[in-house]
Amino acid sequence: MVCTIEALALLALTLAYAVGMARDAEESLVRSLASAALFVVAAALLVAMARAWRAGAGWQRMATLVVNALLVPVSFSVIRGNGVLIGAPVLLVAVCGIVAAIAAGEQR
Repeated sequence: MVCTIEALALLALTLAYAVGMARDAEESLVRSLASAALFVVAAALLVAMARAWRAGAGWQRMATLVVNALLVPVSFSVIRGNGVLIGAPVLLVAVCGIVAAIAAGEQR
């Protein structure tokens, strides 16, 4: 479920970038396109991880741990740059992902 939430959040960010580009509100079109493309690729990987969790595969556990461990310092940067209302949910989802992946590994 955590991977699905993260994928949906990345798709929402992609949509936000697309709206910003359509309104000509982005500073750099190239940087915005690159960010949007990166978000789409990451969302696709997260969807693959979510599907693997549902199917009971084993490869996604380490990937989930890595992705969510990397989100912890990102969340602190977001808190400093954009505020607690945006950064705290990122931190909460990251911690939930780490705990869930660790717990799932212990059950196997």
